[in-house]
Amino acid sequence: MRRASIFLLVFLLLGAVFAAGCIGGGGSATSSPTPAKTATPNSETTTTTSSSSTTTAVTTTTTTATERPYYPLNVTDYLNRTVEIKKEPRRVVTLAPFITGDLYYLGLFDRVVGVTDYDDFPRAVNNVTRIGGYGKYANLEIIASLKPDLIIADTYSQAILDKLEEIAPVVVLRAHTVDDIKGNLILLGKVFNAQNKAEEAVSTFQSQLDEISSAVASEQRVKVFYVVWNNPLQTAGGDSFISTLIHLAGGVNIFNDTNGWPTVSREQVLVRDPQVIILTPHCGMDVEDAYHEFSGTTAARDGRIYMIENENDLIHPSPRLVNGLEILARLLHPDAFAEKYPMTITDFENRTVTIEKEPQRIVSLAPSITETLFYIGAGDKLVGVTQWADWPAPVKNITKVGGYGKYANLEIIASLKPDLIIADDYSLSILDKLEEIAPVVIVAPKSVDGIYRQIELLGKITNREEGARLVIGDMKGEIEYVSSKVSNLTKPKVFFILSYYQGYWTAGKGTFMDSVITLAGGVNVFNDTNGWVKVSEEQVIARDPDVIVVLPTAGINATELCSGPFASTEAVKSGRVYTATDSNAYQRPSPRIVVAIKEMAEFLHPEAFGVSPSTQACQAVSAP
Repeated sequence: MRRASIFLLVFLLLGAVFAAGCIGGGGSATSSPTPAKTATPNSETTTTTSSSSTTTAVTTTTTTATERPYYPLNVTDYLNRTVEIKKEPRRVVTLAPFITGDLYYLGLFDRVVGVTDYDDFPRAVNNVTRIGGYGKYANLEIIASLKPDLIIADTYSQAILDKLEEIAPVVVLRAHTVDDIKGNLILLGKVFNAQNKAEEAVSTFQSQLDEISSAVASEQRVKVFYVVWNNPLQTAGGDSFISTLIHLAGGVNIFNDTNGWPTVSREQVLVRDPQVIILTPHCGMDVEDAYHEFSGTTAARDGRIYMIENENDLIHPSPRLVNGLEILARLLHPDAFAEKYPMTITDFENRTVTIEKEPQRIVSLAPSITETLFYIGAGDKLVGVTQWADWPAPVKNITKVGGYGKYANLEIIASLKPDLIIADDYSLSILDKLEEIAPVVIVAPKSVDGIYRQIELLGKITNREEGARLVIGDMKGEIEYVSSKVSNLTKPKVFFILSYYQGYWTAGKGTFMDSVITLAGGVNVFNDTNGWVKVSEEQVIARDPDVIVVLPTAGINATELCSGPFASTEAVKSGRVYTATDSNAYQRPSPRIVVAIKEMAEFLHPEAFGVSPSTQACQAVSAP
């Protein structure tokens, strides 16, 4: 009898459910209801909407008798652990940057409440609570305070796995290969009930990989050396993500016969002779250092040493690796992504110049132009440079075309059969004669922004836009670092001495040196003049600079200034008369201007950079 009663109760409840599905519209529908299915992985839900001319539509949800909820859910992670997910995760802590990236590509970033100190993607990650170091270096107290309902880690967190599990369920991912990236997306799609989105993300990721790889498939592979660290010199082995991306980008890792992150010698690098060298902002070496260190390589000779803007695009194994892959592919095989020629550009003299095809034989009529071409990876196109071109070292093997600008030898230039001549405004007096030889582009930057424009323009016309973009990004990063150090400090008055000849030649407003002083946290005492100007001792004394910086090639040294007529200035009395390390870094509007900005900032604000130049009254000092 009891069993019959229960059966009757169930029957009545089912009847009520079916009745609700039939009479949801209030019983006076004027049209047949149209069912619309709502996606639920383990069940089917039908939403029925009815309408009439006199009543508002009412929507109800009908759940079939066979429906079961998606959660709780059991998943198997990369440690072969069975993890129970009791409910849909809404508050997630990630213990590796690539995991945060995966969730972003799945459209789930809004559920992330805690990330590591090393997360930098997406940009909105800056607003998320930091939980300390990567993996086992995470702060357990901070994680617990966030009350997560899920923690996602990688295998680097195994040492603290038991402690993490006391806080919330933990799913462990692995990211050793490109296939792992796709597997992680699929697993996360299951965890978050987002299988369709995961499949879409995997498909997009794979198609992007295929598109980039196919673009370089017919190109000859380029030998690549990737610098992880400079001292000791470390690189990426053949089993690393870096090596995989180099291969997909159409290159060959010259150390692909090693594993992990091996230490190598300079001699080994020279023997294996890379055609391209890749640096990162945190490898302890800049482009100038690399040209010196690896001057015997084909990469240095051809001007193909690059500074990647953000190495995390290469080492955080999520779909963002596509960004790093495309950068590598464009650097290794620029011709595969070539600009359209002929192209018409406007140069610094507002001249319209048409370039019929990608230049292969370039003559440079200014050392700053030569340096810029090497920085952006177009050094191999140079067939002629001035006798003053001295950086990087490979320029010594390029034909010299005489003096700077208007002092160039037109006969030698013509004999080189250039398809492009690049000059600055010092060559305007011979412009018509140069144009008889080849198209001429004039670049004449007067500020750091002008240097950016020069780099961008030369990148465009030489089909080295990716290299140019990276150079500009690196410069801006270096300058931003300096500016952040000095922005809130008192700005000392600065007198800069370019040269001494019957007066002191200095930088006025509208020169890149004026920009250097400003960016370094100083005030140019002659910024009310224009261009490069000659000033008198009386003018300098009247403006009483706090700091004097003199170039080593100025024709007068710091000792002479200390014992001479400037003895009454604050700069001399406080012993703040400095000699720059490299005149050319200060005089040439090329990417090397960053060297001058950093050194100038150290002269002006030694305390901000942890350097200690002499404070003894007017003892001549060199760079800190």
